[in-house]
Amino acid sequence: MISDPAIVQEEGVELLISRNKNKIPLQVASCTLSELLNSVVEPIPETSIQGQLVIPEYQRPYVWKEKQINSLLTDLVEYHENKSGNKPLYYLGSIIIHNDKGQLKIIDGQQRITTALLIQKIKESDFKSGIQYSSTVSINNIRYNLAYLRSIKEDEIFEYRGLDVFNKIDFDRINVTLVITNTEDLAYTFFETQNTGGVRLSGSDILKAHHLRAIESRKVVNFQARKWESIDSENVESIIQQLTKIRFWDNRKWRQFPFYRDIRGIKEVIIDEYTQKTNNNNEDVSYYYSAVKNEGGRLLQMHESSYKQLKQPLSNGNNTLDYINDYIQLHGTLFKAVDDHRIEDCFYDFRNKVLHGRDGTVFLKELMEICIIAYVSRFGFYRLFEASLWLYRAIYSLRVSTSRNVREDSVFKFVYENQFVDNILEVFTPDELFLFLKKYRYNFDVANADENKSKGRHINTLQNYFPGIKSISHFKATPKDFDKQLMIAINEKIKENGK
Repeated sequence: MISDPAIVQEEGVELLISRNKNKIPLQVASCTLSELLNSVVEPIPETSIQGQLVIPEYQRPYVWKEKQINSLLTDLVEYHENKSGNKPLYYLGSIIIHNDKGQLKIIDGQQRITTALLIQKIKESDFKSGIQYSSTVSINNIRYNLAYLRSIKEDEIFEYRGLDVFNKIDFDRINVTLVITNTEDLAYTFFETQNTGGVRLSGSDILKAHHLRAIESRKVVNFQARKWESIDSENVESIIQQLTKIRFWDNRKWRQFPFYRDIRGIKEVIIDEYTQKTNNNNEDVSYYYSAVKNEGGRLLQMHESSYKQLKQPLSNGNNTLDYINDYIQLHGTLFKAVDDHRIEDCFYDFRNKVLHGRDGTVFLKELMEICIIAYVSRFGFYRLFEASLWLYRAIYSLRVSTSRNVREDSVFKFVYENQFVDNILEVFTPDELFLFLKKYRYNFDVANADENKSKGRHINTLQNYFPGIKSISHFKATPKDFDKQLMIAINEKIKENGK
């Protein structure tokens, strides 16, 4: 991430260096971007290394487009406008270089360096970098991005109109850490370890660093950092994924969330959603659901939930950190703790006995958690047990309406076709939501409906919780009975618990 604080990147570099244990010569230097790009003329400071920067032919091509360029430009403009006399240089990250007899081969950092060269070309029309590109993909992207940057300079791009972007970019104020090796193997060892090994940063690590960097008060930074570190780290990433799915599953502007095996894709969308798409104004504005009751002309405002709206716009700093922390704490209250006074014991009993994620329901369990969080964000803990039972009926219908275990794409399809998350967040009352859930229809699939198979074990879970649910063999013979019995059992549970 180009905007990570220096400390995050430096720790990774230090760990990589420690693993080398001085077995193979290498140098680590800190320099400005100007000094790096000028290495063909003068040695890089703190080293005796001098030479032409080179892109090895076997490197992947230059692939940055407007999205990445906009991120860099926005960061640099923001840095320029907020810099003070004692503010450190803007940190662009670490660059890994193989020094091959005066050819400084860029192993990691090509995208950033090439973009910097394009910016320099816009600032100085007669500038020539000396770096040669052989990939057709790289050449086409360079031409495209150069034209895009010219459009920004000529005030043709709305987001940058009037900002005088390129006069605010000073390569003497941009810092990089160089890791320079004399062997290609060691250079790639550093690159692979940094990108796939023990020092790889998760999406949550990067968004935390991004927003801590946006907070000016050191006292507040320490407070937010301590609050974040107090959270069980195993849960942070998965809960942030759940929040991101809610934000993506908006039928007005539906976005496909990556499948669970696409670790890199998930990381990219998390970083994009909580760093690239957050507002830079640092305003801490949150939005809540409220209702106003008119009693003979007296208007009484009620906050229906103490939680922020899930799809609200987010701003850098405290605003995003508090939003994420609030929902991480809520997830613990709903699905980890068992003693919160605001929540009825019957909800915890239902959760413990039914929401286990076994028997082909792991993706359904996650969707159930997402939907309960969405409900609480809308109505608080009011009628939570009742809502959970009706949500369960609709969501877990996927387990009995198909012959196979539920796949992730089936869940995505279900949410999209039924506008399921939207219907939770956009109704006006719980009763309106319950009516929507009760009207949902499905058919019991008799295929693989056997005691010893996952569908049979799922029915056994229902039998242990809901009185009156019959055996899998009964539903195999009379499939229409299944949902009738389940709806009756749900109503009985609600009455039993006084709702």
